[in-house]
Amino acid sequence: MSHVQGGPTGDPQWGGGGGAPAPDWSALAADAERDRRRRRWLVVGGGALATVLVGTVVALAIVQQGNGGGSDAPADRGGNALDAAGGSSPDAQPEPTFSETSLPPPPKPREFVTDPEKDLAPFTSDAFFAGETMRVEDREYLRVAADTVEGTDACAATAGPGPSAALTAHGCLALVRATYTSEGVAVTVGVAQFPGEEEAAAAKETAEGSITPLIGEGGAAFCQRGGCRITRSQLGRYVYFTIAGNLDNTPDSGEDTPAQRAARDGNEHAYTRIVQRGESQASASAEALIAERQRGAGGGADAEPEPGATDGD
Repeated sequence: MSHVQGGPTGDPQWGGGGGAPAPDWSALAADAERDRRRRRWLVVGGGALATVLVGTVVALAIVQQGNGGGSDAPADRGGNALDAAGGSSPDAQPEPTFSETSLPPPPKPREFVTDPEKDLAPFTSDAFFAGETMRVEDREYLRVAADTVEGTDACAATAGPGPSAALTAHGCLALVRATYTSEGVAVTVGVAQFPGEEEAAAAKETAEGSITPLIGEGGAAFCQRGGCRITRSQLGRYVYFTIAGNLDNTPDSGEDTPAQRAARDGNEHAYTRIVQRGESQASASAEALIAERQRGAGGGADAEPEPGATDGD
């Protein structure tokens, strides 16, 4: 079998993998600044209104005292007009405070395919291999079979004798597979999930042979006589395998054959899906952080009274 190790070269271009769109941080920051300015003007305007009201009360009190006429009431009753009116000096007002509205740093998509505490999205064949087709450049393949297994023993048994020892030694948690066909060739793509990036890297380096092809119900068997194309790569805490061959079971050889392209396309598809997994989880996390910050920025202005609370006596 021809064997190619390694996925697409270079670090993933997070944000361009076709996953959920990253938040528009500039727009969100502008919205937050507008909210902050609006709250500041509300507080300043309220303070100005209070100052005007207090001044009015003082003026009325002075006029009343000056025009007391025959009133026997003393000019000073032990307090000033502000005390009598229940007011207070503007100088005694506390300095207004404003909630923090700066946005948190955007989550890094790579963390969501490396850290098991953040990588919490369902890992099943239906979720990972979403859609009925696999498309790479101008080539399209139809998905004809898929399965999911969980647990180290099930990973090893499903992957086959080649990778099984490495999957067992490094604690494979789950394995998803899908088989795609196009123009006389078939390719099985398998993705194994590990506890962390270190275990995945070790499993990728020590795995041998090829993953077992997944044959759909009623589908044609392939790669039963050798001569198949295989790949093995790793990204984050995932190791992904492909095995591709001719549907008529003839051995494949030569360069740039349909089977060889199918193996490489399956490898590219798995890589892209892992990147999209990181991006979609990072985007969801960012949206949750922004929503939480906006709720906090709203403060008590819009807060509803607690159950049982009443206005007045």
